Amino acid sequence: MSQPERRAAPVLSVMDMVPVSAGHSRTDALTDMIALARAADVAGYEHFWLAEHHGSTTYLSSATIVLMGQVLAATERLGVASGGIMLPNHAPLVVAEQIGTLATLYPGRVELGLGRAPGTDRLTAAALRRGASDPGRFAEEILEILTYLGDEPVPERLPGSLLLGASSAPDVAAQMPGPDAPRVRAIPGEGTHPTVWVLGSSVNGARVAGRLGLPFAVASHFAPVQAEAAIATYRSVLESQAEEAQGAQQALRPVPRVAAAVNVMVAPSQDEASFLFSTAMAAAARIVGNRPAPLDPPTEDPQAWRAYALGREAAVETAMSLSFVGTADDVAARLRELADRWDLDEILVVTYAHDPALRRRSYELLAQAWNA
Repeated sequence: MSQPERRAAPVLSVMDMVPVSAGHSRTDALTDMIALARAADVAGYEHFWLAEHHGSTTYLSSATIVLMGQVLAATERLGVASGGIMLPNHAPLVVAEQIGTLATLYPGRVELGLGRAPGTDRLTAAALRRGASDPGRFAEEILEILTYLGDEPVPERLPGSLLLGASSAPDVAAQMPGPDAPRVRAIPGEGTHPTVWVLGSSVNGARVAGRLGLPFAVASHFAPVQAEAAIATYRSVLESQAEEAQGAQQALRPVPRVAAAVNVMVAPSQDEASFLFSTAMAAAARIVGNRPAPLDPPTEDPQAWRAYALGREAAVETAMSLSFVGTADDVAARLRELADRWDLDEILVVTYAHDPALRRRSYELLAQAWNA
């Protein structure tokens, strides 16, 4: 499946988990998602990424593909991507059918990000998909989805494990069905060719992306420590794969594409931005401290978040270390520095605010400075 070429300059996109704020309803949060998507569409953001989370009282993005459809219907040109669909929770054929339906309705606007984590606790994960696939089959299931969304017939057995050097049946060809045998098809879906990304927070996901020649998105907004190593691993593996290509295949060698997620809060002044960012720090502390709740209102006390993660404050600070808080011009300049340092194609902006209007304002101010 062909992937688009690299862009001449990095672009900004929205990463949304559909947070619900304290004192607001879940209906409010879902309505605010649509309002944010429309604002992002007008402001010039490239994509609206939606992440899959289950069983959360903070984030309402469990039905990720349903929400993608809502955003696509409410906007005009904005690309919409899953950031991502967690494969342990889903059958690959179902993912291909659902994404293929959206790609058929909205050609050229749908992209598919795939992750290997369940995105929830063990109990909820078991309820989502009993007998879930082995994480070691992640690459093989990505290949299965790619095949469903492509033009070629789907073979009876996909040798995805061979790409990762794992053992497989000695005679795969012998297992292939004849030309007239029934085959599994994703309808709609086949032939839609949406761009497929591999999501990851470590070098493991980076290796999979590199081996498969797919774009890589790193979850550096909550796992920044391994981000640079993951990006370097991705580029190294991808380059080694390209060097192995021979003859005509050289023209088809994949081009590295990297996206990174970052935490952002923009306001007219540094003081206001820091004040509003206290909501994001509290949300991170609640996750680390296992005290989930809707988004807290901002507070003048910059250390108030510590009460939610007693004894684990360092983990919160590490998780949120890739954060950009300030005025629009300052944040835009620092994001450009990051894009240059990591050679990024796309920056996924993660912004939390208790007031949805101030959240939208942050995205709008950043876009104005970025595009100036």
